[in-house]
Amino acid sequence: MSRLSQVIHAFSGAAKSYDDHARVQAFGARRLAGRILSQHPSGSLGCVLEVGCGTGLLSTQLVDRSDFYVLTDVSPTLLDVALHKVDHSHVVPLVVDGEQLCFSASFDLIVGNFVLPWFQDPKRAISRLVGSLKPGGELYLTTLGNNSCHEWRTAHHLAEAPCGLLDFPSFGQFKDWFPLTGDRSVEEEWVTLTPLNALAFLRTWKGTGCHLGHPGYKPLPPTTLRAVMQAYDQDPQLSYQVLYGYYKKSERRREE
Repeated sequence: MSRLSQVIHAFSGAAKSYDDHARVQAFGARRLAGRILSQHPSGSLGCVLEVGCGTGLLSTQLVDRSDFYVLTDVSPTLLDVALHKVDHSHVVPLVVDGEQLCFSASFDLIVGNFVLPWFQDPKRAISRLVGSLKPGGELYLTTLGNNSCHEWRTAHHLAEAPCGLLDFPSFGQFKDWFPLTGDRSVEEEWVTLTPLNALAFLRTWKGTGCHLGHPGYKPLPPTTLRAVMQAYDQDPQLSYQVLYGYYKKSERRREE
């Protein structure tokens, strides 16, 4: 099974449970929507493209302010859930891999909430998204930073076991993924959750489809996994480094 097929399978299987477990994703969506709307306090957001819409946590907060909203996800199951929440005549759903989008310069605003870690080449994906912006268009993205979930990684280290968490970008790396040709910025925010124990954490990650490890990772043997869980349960909390990336494309030069 290809990596893309694995991602589709994991997230499609979590469609019914996603909203019950996606606390960090919902937090990121609220904060990202707040940032976008604060920069556009009145008027329309114009033509909007959302990459990796999931169950519509971000879509529901932006769709009413748009003239045209292209809703995309690689999972048709998740896309269907989102579409039922934003069933408007100006919403167009597309089942498509957000990493391979090839739109012309068509959008005033492109957004994505925690979709980058699932791309094989995030920097190239961002370049494609920038190419789909109109002159003066804006790109807003969230991702987890490389310091996220350090408690879970530490538990693996104590148990001398490899950790399957994805490799999230550092603050500087994320900023470097945006082109130098326009305005760009990255900000961070920390969120700490306190699951009851390791089992509760694992159920949450499976409930959102995020249990899929990095490419090539093999699940731990039961004995090793129990050792990791016991180490984690000494102080069960999880810290998430949420990174907010922004890019504004340069305006087209006026013809003399």
